[in-house]
Amino acid sequence: MPIDNDIREKVLTQEGNVVISASAGTGKTYTTVMRIKRDSKENKTFQTFAAITFTRKAAKEISNRLGPNRGDGFVGTNDNFVWSEIIQPFMYDIYGTDFKKDIKPDFSNENQISDFNEGVAKIQNTQFMCKYNDNKKNFAFQLALEIVKNSHSARRFMKAKYYRIYIDEYQDSDIDMHKFFMYLCDVLEIPLFIVGDAKQSIYGWRGAYSRGFTGLFEKERFTRFVLRHNFRSNKAIQNYSNIFMDSVREYYRPIDFNNEVILYKYTDKDDASYYIKEWLNLDEKCAMLNFSNDDAKSWCERLNATGLDFVYIPSSPLDYATMESEHIWIARSIANFILKHRYSEYDFRDEIPIPDDFKVFMLKTKLNIIKDSIEENEVFYGCCYSLYNYLGYDIVTEKIEYEVELLYDVVIDEKYVATYNQDRCKLTSGTIHSSKGLEFNQVIINAVNYDFERPDIKFLHYVAVSRPEERLLILAKNEYIKKRYLGHINHAVLSTSSLGFDIEIENVIKVIK
Repeated sequence: MPIDNDIREKVLTQEGNVVISASAGTGKTYTTVMRIKRDSKENKTFQTFAAITFTRKAAKEISNRLGPNRGDGFVGTNDNFVWSEIIQPFMYDIYGTDFKKDIKPDFSNENQISDFNEGVAKIQNTQFMCKYNDNKKNFAFQLALEIVKNSHSARRFMKAKYYRIYIDEYQDSDIDMHKFFMYLCDVLEIPLFIVGDAKQSIYGWRGAYSRGFTGLFEKERFTRFVLRHNFRSNKAIQNYSNIFMDSVREYYRPIDFNNEVILYKYTDKDDASYYIKEWLNLDEKCAMLNFSNDDAKSWCERLNATGLDFVYIPSSPLDYATMESEHIWIARSIANFILKHRYSEYDFRDEIPIPDDFKVFMLKTKLNIIKDSIEENEVFYGCCYSLYNYLGYDIVTEKIEYEVELLYDVVIDEKYVATYNQDRCKLTSGTIHSSKGLEFNQVIINAVNYDFERPDIKFLHYVAVSRPEERLLILAKNEYIKKRYLGHINHAVLSTSSLGFDIEIENVIKVIK
C-alpha cells in the first residue's frame, strides 16, 4: 500500500479546486484518470469535463485509459482546447462577422507576429492562427482570454458545458496559459483539477511559468495535496533525487545503501566506456542521457566501439517546435505508421480531430499506398498529398510540400527507426529532454552538464536522476568536474542534515577515486 494512500483517497473525493504536486514516479496520470472516472460516474447533469495536456501522446494515453468513461468529454492539448472551444466558435462575437469563418492553427516560425493587433489582423487576412516571435508570450491564450472576457456567449458556454477541467503538467504552462485558466477558475468558477511538479520545470527557455503552479499552493480557493509514494524508483534513487530539491528534501529516509548511485571520474572516453561495460547489467534497460543530440551520438559510437550495443535515439525533425501547424500531425502520424512497431490505421484514426468522418478502410488503403511508394520520392509525395486531400487539405501549400519532403527524409533514414521504437531498444543514448516521462532500469549521466549555478539546471538534473528504477551512474571527465559535482552533493547533504537527518555523502553515493 502506498505510504500516502490516505492522501490519494482524499484526492479522489475533494470538491472544489484541487492542486497536486506529484513527484516523478508517483502516478499522476493514473491519479488524474481515476479522478475523472469517479467524477464521470458521479455526474448526473448534462455537463461534461475537459482533460488538457501538452502533447497528443499524453492526451491519447489519458483517452485510452478512460475508455468508455471518456463519453463526450474533451481530451486534448492546451492549444486545441482554446482553439476549438473558444477562438473558433466565438471570435466573431467580439471582432465581427469577418471572423465567422474556419480559423486554422499554424504555429510555425513562418507565421510569427510582433504584437496582439497584428495577430488579429493576420487571422482576418489569412484565417491562420499564429504565434509571437517572443516565445515567452502566447498569442493563442491571450486571444482566448480576450474573447472569453468580452463574449457573454463564450462565458455562458464554458460555464454550462464543463463541470470540471483537469490540467496536467501545469508547471510547463506559460504565464498567458496561467492567466486564462485562473480566469476560468476565479471568474467563471469552473472547478480545476491541476497536477504538476515544479521540480520537473525544464522548459523555462520557451516561457514555462512554474511560479504559476507553485503559487496555487498559496491560493485560498485551492485544496493542496502532495503525492509522495514513488512507484518507479528504489529508495536509494529516491533519496538521491530528493536531497537536491528544497521541496522534497524532507522525504529522505535512512536505508542500507548498496552502491545504487556511483560517481566515477574517468580519464578519457575509452576509460569511461570500459567502466560502463563493467557496471552495466545487460539484462536490464539502460539509457545514457545527454544534453545534446551530438553528445548522444558521440557517446553511442564510443560505447559501440567497446562492444556495447547502444542505440542512438535522435530527435525526429518532424517533432521540432518550428514545424507546428494545423496539419503537421498528418506527417507525424504517417511516420509512425511507416516506422513504428504496432502502429495501425486505427492509431492513425485516433489522431484525427473528428475521426467519425473518415473510414478506417480508406485510411488503411491510403497509408499502405504511401508505405509501398517509399522507393520513389515523387510518387511518395503524390500519395501523401492524396491523404492530405482526403483529410480536408485539398490545396497543396508550400508548407505541406515542406512537411512531406521532411517526412520522406525521415522515413528513408534508418537512424530514425529507433526514435519511433525506443521502447524496443534495451540500451539507448539520447537527450535528457526526450526522456521526460520515461523510465529505465539503469541511467548514465555526465556530471559536466550539471553546474547548479546555471538557471534551471537543478530541474534538468532532477528529471535525469529520477528516471532510473534501480541504478544510476554519474561520469566526471576530470578532477575539476568531479570536485564541482561533489560540491553540489555536499551542499545537498548538508541541507538534508540541517533538517535533523543523520546523513553523510557515503549514505547516498559511492565515489570511485
